[in-house]
Amino acid sequence: MNRSLALLLATLPLATTAQVDSTGTRKDHGTRFMLEASGAYDSNTLRNDLLLGLYQGGELERDLRQRTLDGLHDANRGGYEWRVSASCTWGDSLFGNPRWKPRASLSAQGMMGIRFPKDAYALAFFGNAGYEDRTAHVGPARFEQVAFQSIRFGVEDHPSGSYLELGLVNGQALHTGRLDKADLYTAPDGRYLELALDGEYHVGDTAAGRWSKGIGVAIEGQWNHGIRLVGSPATLRIRVSDLGFVAWNPGSLSVSQDSVIHYEGIEVNGILDLDELVLDRHRIQDSLGLGYKAGGFVRMLPAKAALALDFGREHELPTGTVIRAYTVQVDHRLIPGYIPQASVIRQLVLGKALVAQAGVLYGGFGGLRADVGLGYSGRHWGLHVHTPNVIGLASQGAQGRSLAARLDVVW
Repeated sequence: MNRSLALLLATLPLATTAQVDSTGTRKDHGTRFMLEASGAYDSNTLRNDLLLGLYQGGELERDLRQRTLDGLHDANRGGYEWRVSASCTWGDSLFGNPRWKPRASLSAQGMMGIRFPKDAYALAFFGNAGYEDRTAHVGPARFEQVAFQSIRFGVEDHPSGSYLELGLVNGQALHTGRLDKADLYTAPDGRYLELALDGEYHVGDTAAGRWSKGIGVAIEGQWNHGIRLVGSPATLRIRVSDLGFVAWNPGSLSVSQDSVIHYEGIEVNGILDLDELVLDRHRIQDSLGLGYKAGGFVRMLPAKAALALDFGREHELPTGTVIRAYTVQVDHRLIPGYIPQASVIRQLVLGKALVAQAGVLYGGFGGLRADVGLGYSGRHWGLHVHTPNVIGLASQGAQGRSLAARLDVVW
């Protein structure tokens, strides 16, 4: 097992769970610059010790592979996500409106999500010997791996913090596929194999040295609205990100199949090598008798939507950012393996400049997780670091790891 398979079954799509932007700011500093970085992977069944072993390469102990297999079921999920972004608002008005400011953002990100049955793991890590005179159900399964960058321009409402941006997207890489059915029968003594296959696979232009594989557009925005909750002030926030598409160029490749294929004298490892599938080295297509069809296509980005409610005691940080004691949030990303994620976060102000946070989350690519974080706010800058999976960060026997940081500078 090598590092690329670790990216498929190991670093399974990462669940970055950074909270949506703050409720706004009361101080008008003229300019605000924000830099964010986050990275995470998570799974509801795959443990960190297996994923680390895959990433490091070499042989995995059978006990480790078997222990993982024993913990699987037919709804295994996972994924990873990384993102680096910078945004800036400036000026004292826009279009003559003193509440509005121009806003610009840059971001680079990548993510992957996968959903797979238990038999897919068993074949990949143990081969088909255990399926003699039996059928392995490799599907239904879904996966998507994408990387892209964007530059966006828009407007921000001051002091609510609401904003809307429209941007240009560069598609850097894409691998996506679905298996509605993939039933592999192994005859006694391995005399022949029979595969009933119904699925499709798409990959962005694989030409070496070509950084841009497609161009698209996307919007990002957040709406903050003050409400009354049990007689006390609260803030409702709705955020949408990566809502758009990429038109992948004519060098992109697609393949689809809906048939029963009979094999004799072929190694199963060559057929079900998930690493080859993700990296598009053509061997799996040759083995299955499939051929790529070149041509461009349009595909939606894995958009994310979040709904949050901030309530409880209000506190204004030295930078002017306003926070509340509690945040309840639900979010969802349109990528395989991700389920709606709910979180409850408690923010506690320690003195004038420090803010600690703790909470629980459930969903995303994983299950129940514990969130902790710490932030510092000075007069002209603030730094916040948190992990949505503190147990995973410290334990090899847990599932998933994640870390996020945000730097705010105002002047």
